[in-house]
Amino acid sequence: MLAACLPAQDRGSTPLGEVRMQVGDVLNRAHLSGSLEYWSACNFKATYPDFPNLQAVPDHNGSPVELLREMFSVDPEMRVSQDADGRIRMIEEDVPNDLLDVRIHHLRFPPEYHGPNMAVIAIMKTPEVIAFRREHNVGPEADWGPGISYPSDAFAVDKPSVHGEFYEITVRKALDYVLRTFPGFWVYENCQDRGLGRRVVMGFIENVPDSILSQTQK
Repeated sequence: MLAACLPAQDRGSTPLGEVRMQVGDVLNRAHLSGSLEYWSACNFKATYPDFPNLQAVPDHNGSPVELLREMFSVDPEMRVSQDADGRIRMIEEDVPNDLLDVRIHHLRFPPEYHGPNMAVIAIMKTPEVIAFRREHNVGPEADWGPGISYPSDAFAVDKPSVHGEFYEITVRKALDYVLRTFPGFWVYENCQDRGLGRRVVMGFIENVPDSILSQTQK
């Protein structure tokens, strides 16, 4: 497993802003949301994760799936598809989905906190997810405990909160539920850190509002 995954460390290099503007633009125009699952370098000193390689697509004629496939055509492992409910899936074929398949017995989104990243943290801090990560050595080790590092928008009262309570729900379905409140795409970043095992970082990127897009495109 380690030998097979080490080449994946060379994949991620695209800045957050470029991913947000290009991928978010396509999703925003089509009023769609989805997920991005990929391997990257283990650069945990960076403020934001590494993202897969992509190329600019100046001509926006075509379906969202066609445009995103063209953007990610420089990544030979990336596959772009659309679920029956409309969600766009951007998934590198060799990414393990074991963590996304973990079943949570009881999940309650805390309505007193705001923003999509707080909702993601609520999912990742469930006992089942923590136990799976510890048992399978899926770091960072800081995520194996109950302690929470609150994202900057957790207390932003101008942002919505995710409401809901579920039983026997998978991590993937729980993340998809967050998309009902926040249009955008959740991020499942994997990397293989030599000697330290596999690491996973979860996050959320909201679609860029139309007002911002129109300003940047002038």
